[in-house]
Amino acid sequence: MRILFFLFLGTVYLYASTISLDEILQEMKSEHPLAKSNQAYEDAYSEQNRAKSSRSALRFSAQGAYAEPDTEDSGYEYGVGLQQTLMNSGVQENKFRSARYLSDAQILEQKHKFMLLENSVRLLYHISCLDQKAIKQYRTSYEAFETLYEKKEKAYQYGEISKKELLQLGIELKRLKNEYKHYEGEEKISRNNLQSKILLPLYADKTLSCEDTYPIRESLSFAIPEESLKEQSLNKKIQSTQSDFKRFDTMFDSFTVSASYEEELDTNRFIVGLSVPLNFTNAINEKSRAAALHKRSALEYEKEGLELERTSEMARLKKQLAQHFQDIEILTSMLNQYENELMPLIEKGYRLGEDSAIEYLLSKREMWRFKEDLLSHYKNYYQTLFSLYSVLEIKE
Repeated sequence: MRILFFLFLGTVYLYASTISLDEILQEMKSEHPLAKSNQAYEDAYSEQNRAKSSRSALRFSAQGAYAEPDTEDSGYEYGVGLQQTLMNSGVQENKFRSARYLSDAQILEQKHKFMLLENSVRLLYHISCLDQKAIKQYRTSYEAFETLYEKKEKAYQYGEISKKELLQLGIELKRLKNEYKHYEGEEKISRNNLQSKILLPLYADKTLSCEDTYPIRESLSFAIPEESLKEQSLNKKIQSTQSDFKRFDTMFDSFTVSASYEEELDTNRFIVGLSVPLNFTNAINEKSRAAALHKRSALEYEKEGLELERTSEMARLKKQLAQHFQDIEILTSMLNQYENELMPLIEKGYRLGEDSAIEYLLSKREMWRFKEDLLSHYKNYYQTLFSLYSVLEIKE
């Protein structure tokens, strides 16, 4: 019963000390500085749009004077008034829409940045998992060779092998030890790279689960959105220019109404006024409309280029991904044959004295070169995969 209890505690501790990719991404959505920045931008743009939809402030004016008429008694005069500038309702609406569309475009651009960050974290998670797996494999190989060397060291003491053979094995052991330290350094670098993107303390003291890495596939089918975040952002900017064009296509932008009361020595006066700018007296609105049309054309060309680039890059990365898959399949087959068929024969020959130590060591090195190449191909595959995800602007 006590054994079962400790096994249960060990399992709980092991589970608690690991972290999955999904847990990292979920935490980032609420706690990462870029996520918080995006939320702050959304709040700022929302308040900004409310401010732009508000009418201008009411103006109050007051004046006073001391008068000394030639024929009358002297005294004080004063006047007070109110003035309100009101924007043309159509202009006001289009101005608000233009600002809102630009805000929406900027929010979409921020979301695009976060999407790229998420895919970068996915890639670094897979790279770190590969390095984590590689260091475990290398540790097993190093410890096995260390055990072999200890046996051969005793064999040398009994005169069963030559000093030359022992030296060869000792040099190889030192080389393996140095390579093992190199792999440890690589694993630490990949963890630090991942941590530099996550920027959250939850990862620092935990081991990656690595049970949720994406399997390699020869062909992939994607649920590609009809419009990418970039395209959506450009559409919002295009809509903004359309609203700007309508905004400047008017006889007058605004008008000002005023009311005032003036009290003079011999007269009380109520004044009501109306002021309207005449846009046809200058070319400002005409030039602004032309600018809006040119800007719209520029954005439409940019969107067209983006669509062509996206299609071209998608085709290139898909072909590259298929090539990486083929390389991995071929190399895996070769490694399995080398490790499971050829190496047992070489090891048997070495134990029986049919093969020399140098032949055995060279065969071991060749097998590890296969493993290093396979690791490199896996990294290239995931690099291409998440580059493709970023081009398509999908998360998985």
